[in-house]
Parts: sequence; C-alpha cells; structure tokens
Amino acid sequence: MRILYVTPGYKPAYRLGGPIWSVSALAEGMARRGHDVTVFTPNGNGDEDLDVPTDRVVFVDGVAVRYFRREEPLKRYLPAVKYLSQSIGYLYTPDLLPVLRPMLRSIDVVHTQMPFVYPTQAAARLAIAHRTPLFYSQRGVFDPSRLRFRGLKKSIYIRLVERPIMRRATGLVALTPDEVRSFQSLHVKTPIHLIPNGIDVARFRRSAEPGALADLGISESHRVILFMGRLHELKGPDLAVDAFIKVAERHPDAVLVLAGHDEQDLLPDLRARIAERNLSDRFITPGMVTAERKLDLLARADLFMLPSVGEGLSMAILEALASGTPVIISRECNLPIVAETGAGAVVGRSAREFADALSGFLSRPAMLNEAKARAYALARDQFGWAPILERLEAIYSNAVHSLKGSEI
Repeated sequence: MRILYVTPGYKPAYRLGGPIWSVSALAEGMARRGHDVTVFTPNGNGDEDLDVPTDRVVFVDGVAVRYFRREEPLKRYLPAVKYLSQSIGYLYTPDLLPVLRPMLRSIDVVHTQMPFVYPTQAAARLAIAHRTPLFYSQRGVFDPSRLRFRGLKKSIYIRLVERPIMRRATGLVALTPDEVRSFQSLHVKTPIHLIPNGIDVARFRRSAEPGALADLGISESHRVILFMGRLHELKGPDLAVDAFIKVAERHPDAVLVLAGHDEQDLLPDLRARIAERNLSDRFITPGMVTAERKLDLLARADLFMLPSVGEGLSMAILEALASGTPVIISRECNLPIVAETGAGAVVGRSAREFADALSGFLSRPAMLNEAKARAYALARDQFGWAPILERLEAIYSNAVHSLKGSEI
C-alpha cells in the first residue's frame, strides 16, 4: 500500500513532544513492512523553524518526508500576545494542497494525526473529496480536561471543521479506551479502532553507565525522580515540583530532574519555589534531552512522574516503562494498566497523592525493585510494535479492498 501520514510535526521537531516519536515510529514500522510511506508535515519545531528543505522530499530513517513552509499571520502581526507564542499555531502551509492534489491519485490511505491545524484538515477534506480512505487520530486532544483549555475556540472549531471530517472519515483511531469514549462523546458514528502507541523496547536500556550523568550533578548515591516532557501547564510540572518538595525532607538522597523544553517560561517560578525550600542543589533542569542522554536519564531514574491533565497515550510513559522505570502518573494519563500490573501507581492530581506514591516506593526498596521488573514487562508484553502494526495494516487493507470492491 501507499500510505500518507499528515502530522503537525516530524523528526527532528522534538520540542513538540511525544507525537513526534510515536508518529515517526509508526511510519518507519510501516515502511519496514514493505509499504510506500510518505509523511507531509510543516517545518515547525515549536517557536523555531527546522533547518530542512521545503521544496522536495527528503528521506528520514527510511521514510519519505515532505516538509512544508509554515506561515503564522497572527503570530507575525501580534507577537506580543502571549498565548499565541505558546501555541504551535494553526500551521498554515500554503504549498501543501498544490503538492497533494496530483499525488492523491496514487495514494491508497491517508491517515491524519491530530486536529486543530491546517495540514490535517486540508488533507482530510481532499481525501474525502477524492474518495481516498481516510483515518483520523486525535492523540488525546479531545480529552475533556484538555478541551477545557481554550474551550470556546475549540468547541466552535470542532463543530464547524473537525466533526464534519470525522463523520465522513473511513475510521477513527483511538489510542486508549478513554479516547474511544471521547470520540463517542462528540456524537460521531464513524467506526472507532482501538490501536495504542507502540514502543521498541530493544532501543532502551535498563541501566546507565556509572558516572554517565555526573555532569548533571547526579551521583550513584542519588535517588532520581524524573519528569520528562514539554514544560507546559497541561503536563503538570508545577505539581511535580510541589510533590518533590513534600518528599524531599523524608528522602534526603532524592533529586528531581525536570527535563524538557520550557514552552511557557515556567522554570523561573519553579526554581523560585525550590529555592524557598533550600533545595536548589537537588533540582536539575537539563532542558530537552535526546539520544544517549535521554536513554541514560530514563534508565538511571528510580521513578518517573507525570501529573498531566490529559494524555492520549504518552510516549514518555512508555519510554520509562521500556527502561524498567516505574511510573507515578495521574488518572488523566489514561493508563490504569500501570496500577493493575504493579508497574507504578495511578493517583489523583494533587501534590499530596503524588508525594505519598513517591515516598511509598522510595521507602520500600523491595517494592521498587519489583515494580521495575513489572514496568519493563508491561512495555514488552503490551506495547510492542509488531502486533500493533499488524492490526493497523489490516484495518488499512480492509478499507482499500472495500473501496475497490464498491467500484467494481
């Protein structure tokens, strides 16, 4: 099959977080299975542009990627409006449709990744017009807690733009049962397919080399609590800091690592909170981490923490599990299987509940070690890419064959 993925960002736009990793892994996996895979994406990386060609296809880890120049008129003319600078924007890519129109005749399946941006809605509408099978992923965006953020604008856009597309799509792809329910709450009768993100467990390591993180001030005697993700209010870095403050006195060997791009300039206030408690030497902020540094941090961490207000299926959580690191996550992360399998804890979004969960593991070494083994087993057994790709491949294939059958 010839598959087109349309997404708000792609490698190396790592500032955009987990979807960059999950969509690229999906595209690469389908390419390895022998499919002709193309990705259409803007050239943005948060508040910067990638240094990539925007006039031709380039190959990124075996996948044909066409980056398109983005234009953000509102950001250009209203740069002082803070909320605009904190958003990835509408990602208007004027060159996308002229390139896609002649190409669509040879595309078997279009799969859009994430609503509320121009590239996905434009490609979806064109696919519908050409009767090309269209699959639609929301990646946690329709979680009720996230819809409350700029809720009026989102509700209008869903009603006028996204819901008509969903109703005419071939299928909706949900990462979790909660995503299934959030799709259903929009009163769309299109078939919904439950297909989680996957993780290539073999890419991750269970331990870091001794001294690998010494330059960050992390010694072998430290107990490392890791938050890794975009520093955005939706991810809960402030709650992570407050939870750490509550456990710091009971666990003087614990340090908090807050790793990620500071998308909303939150660090000054978080550092001030830490300084008030004389904990600055136990608060590490390496910025966004990738490659070996990321693998070492995930493996070295004793616990991973994500107090998010809403997730589709967090790649950061899956990466921690694949590294054998137990996770303490909010219920809104939509992964109850973590608690069910003993791979960590699922708690309410309060500093007290997160602190109690952190302290519970740090105070019980045997329980922590058992949770590490269970975390790795959960990633390996439930989220391996091979069965996930097979299921999605079958869904695509059935849609293509059904369309061809209807044309006979």
